[in-house]
Amino acid sequence: MKRLETIDFQANPFQGRFLAEAEPDYKGFFHSHPGIEILMIHEGRGTVTLPKHVYSIQPGAVFIFQPHQLHHVRAIHTQEHPYVRSLLEFDPVAIYPYLKPYNHLGRMLTYVWKGDLKEQAFPEMLARYPIEPNIRFYKEHMGSNISLKPERYASLVTQLLHYLQLEISQRSITMNLRTQTGVSHTEAILRWIEEHYTETFDLGQLADELHLSKYHISHLFKADTGRTVTEYIMALRSKEACRLLIDSPLSVAEVGVRVGWPIASHFTGQFKRWVGCTPSQYRKRHHRRLLEGR
Repeated sequence: MKRLETIDFQANPFQGRFLAEAEPDYKGFFHSHPGIEILMIHEGRGTVTLPKHVYSIQPGAVFIFQPHQLHHVRAIHTQEHPYVRSLLEFDPVAIYPYLKPYNHLGRMLTYVWKGDLKEQAFPEMLARYPIEPNIRFYKEHMGSNISLKPERYASLVTQLLHYLQLEISQRSITMNLRTQTGVSHTEAILRWIEEHYTETFDLGQLADELHLSKYHISHLFKADTGRTVTEYIMALRSKEACRLLIDSPLSVAEVGVRVGWPIASHFTGQFKRWVGCTPSQYRKRHHRRLLEGR
């Protein structure tokens, strides 16, 4: 069973789920895809892990994930306290034509798409803008006419970009959604991993550089993110391998070396474990979808 979830935007450039309650056995998963994702929290608690930050999930929060950005959502889902969210995932290239008449929104899309986002978590944003009424409207009407579905998704994305533009322009981004206990250490661990994930992992080296015990690092990281340090490194390598297999002319073996799996058989085995197919199969599927989309 694959552990890294990816999304194919070739066949469907707009995808979403509205007011969706998590399944009883929901554990969260590593996620990476070539599009932009907007996650809106209606109910629930937990954490969102990004390459350099850990944020607390709170009702009313909105999160923005950029293309190819590895992220992990860990929700504490119980019958008494369900995890309910809406999410919208879209190919920024597909939405761009709809924004041509609106210069400011076009620039906003480019910023969310390619910019150096200072913050990607916006607390209580659902309370300041009519986002939930929009979500309820589109949930009811999105599937009534298949031919209009792309335009309706584009309309919703346009509205969300407008609200996000207002959010950023009307207040300084000094948001504090981050967990209050041990976050500085966890974020230091995330930054270290970002710099060293292509190397042979040595927990002792990480512990020495951060002046923490190996036990403390392992326990703290698992408590804050819901995953082990090794799992995060494997997910990061798999995500980068997916990107290189699609965007670079490197051979499969060269991709393995580049991401930290220099032994070809080991690379193939780990990639299949995390993505659900071999690197060669992943590349061929992407190329086939490109040809089918022409």
